[in-house]
Amino acid sequence: MTNDDEVWFVLTFGGLFFGLGFISIFGQGFLYFFKMQEILNLLRNSPGILERKPFLELGVFGAYLMFTCVGAFLTLPSWAIKGGGLDKEDYLNFPRGLLRLIRFFIWQHWEVEPL
Repeated sequence: MTNDDEVWFVLTFGGLFFGLGFISIFGQGFLYFFKMQEILNLLRNSPGILERKPFLELGVFGAYLMFTCVGAFLTLPSWAIKGGGLDKEDYLNFPRGLLRLIRFFIWQHWEVEPL
């Protein structure tokens, strides 16, 4: 049988796991519905973003793909700039608060989903 400590451990870390997942989902939804147009305007010279703009026509799944691509470019900018997907001037002129918010939700998402 299990004791009370084991039950509290499972409930705490299981709740933390699902809580972070919900925060990630709602945070990405907020950025997509309220900030995506601003993000696309700020990255208008980046070829990788322009190539993926048709994803937005695929509905929720397309919005998820687009946000994941934007997040990957902004989370790993040196690779994206070297690969030609992200314009260096676009990255340097990107607002730091919005950049931190995107990185938070993308990194949180990458840590939560594989489990």
